[in-house]
Amino acid sequence: MTTERNRSTILRAAGILGAALFALPAMNAVAQAQDDDINIYFVGCAAPTGFHGYLARGAEEAGDNLGVNVTYIYPDKLTIPNQVQKIEEAIAAQADGIAVCVFTEDAAYTEVAAAAKAAGIAFGSAAAPPAGKQVRDPDDIFLFRTGSDERPAGKLTAQRLIAMGVTGRVVVGDQQPGDATCRDRADAQIEELKANGIEADFLELTMDPGQQSEAIFNYLRLHPDTAAATSVCDVIDGFLSAKADSGRDDLILTGYDIVAQSLEAIRDGRQAFTIDQQQFWRGYMPILLLTHNIKYGLLEANYFLTGPTIVDKDNVEQVATLVEQGYR
Repeated sequence: MTTERNRSTILRAAGILGAALFALPAMNAVAQAQDDDINIYFVGCAAPTGFHGYLARGAEEAGDNLGVNVTYIYPDKLTIPNQVQKIEEAIAAQADGIAVCVFTEDAAYTEVAAAAKAAGIAFGSAAAPPAGKQVRDPDDIFLFRTGSDERPAGKLTAQRLIAMGVTGRVVVGDQQPGDATCRDRADAQIEELKANGIEADFLELTMDPGQQSEAIFNYLRLHPDTAAATSVCDVIDGFLSAKADSGRDDLILTGYDIVAQSLEAIRDGRQAFTIDQQQFWRGYMPILLLTHNIKYGLLEANYFLTGPTIVDKDNVEQVATLVEQGYR
């Protein structure tokens, strides 16, 4: 039997529940408004095309999914002063969070990172963590780092070549010698090859595919014992041209990142494999990590590794469709 006292208790509980349910839409609206007021700047290394188009797409989609405002900005020419200027623009715009496509040593960002921190701006890196490290250093100037571990990537390339039976000379071409991440790839690959008794050379190149092709062509003429060539800091186009022009159908080519021409070359056998850093994630995850840090104070203990992984003839078809859609 329901007593008067019980009935009173039930009514009060129902009233509290009703009030809570009535408040939920309002609370959700407030949370949504707060999300909409979060402004994040992604300071890229280049215009949002090609490789960097994947990062920009990832950042944009993260903003859409999380309900935050994302602005992608980049220097006309990638130099340290030019990129730092863009970071300063984001600080001046009173961003809530800034993600930077880091391309050089940390020392270049120390002062601007301190300025962001002083302004109460969450500051993270959309680039590789320190080589060989996964756990975040509590004194790191960046709240997080999102990218591929580049020295293991270079070592992985060398190990795959060794597994393929390569014994002749290997040339490792770096199109951006000033890019610390690319140099890590090159150095680690050369070290691993030499440790296994394979001769390997570092070749400084430019970003011009025609000049790359000419340099590789001339290298092959000078070193006919060359068995493989790796492009560590640009699309494979110049290497593919040099291979065709030299008539070296037996030359094993490897590269980094996934673009349509690499997929086609892997499909038809002109390129053996490419090292994938899942660049869409390099754009998406910094926005998510910044948003969760701003809203909830969350800070990832580990660096977020997006690679390295290998794409070769065995799995190229699995990623081809996503590449065409701009996600891989």
